[in-house]
Amino acid sequence: MGENGGVRWIVFAAAGGAMGALARAGVAELVPRSDAEFPWATLIVNVVGCLAIGVAARRLSPRGNAWPFVVTGVIGGFTTFSTFANETRDLFAAERPIAAVVYLAVTVAAGYACVAIGLRSPGTMAPVERSRQ
Repeated sequence: MGENGGVRWIVFAAAGGAMGALARAGVAELVPRSDAEFPWATLIVNVVGCLAIGVAARRLSPRGNAWPFVVTGVIGGFTTFSTFANETRDLFAAERPIAAVVYLAVTVAAGYACVAIGLRSPGTMAPVERSRQ
């Protein structure tokens, strides 16, 4: 990636990231929670993000401008592993170990299933080699 390509990649990723973060904040506003409540908003954004990245991985070339905008930016800004980890800790701290374990298991299982579904969505392109140089 040349100097201009690197700057362009950063601009596309930043623009997409802003959009993804705003979308996640919107979901969090629609589905608020306290530390002891089940973190539905984070579960929703992470599972939807897994479906989206599965679809994107089949439809977008990692060499174009769409990849940094959609995958790194929008989907990366929308999903959140760190919040998932912290909310799991919150559930354990609130003495809700069953809810914490269910949250862990459902997030991982549903996330994996949604990536697989996205990769098999109709109308997708043939797999593209994803090597980064």
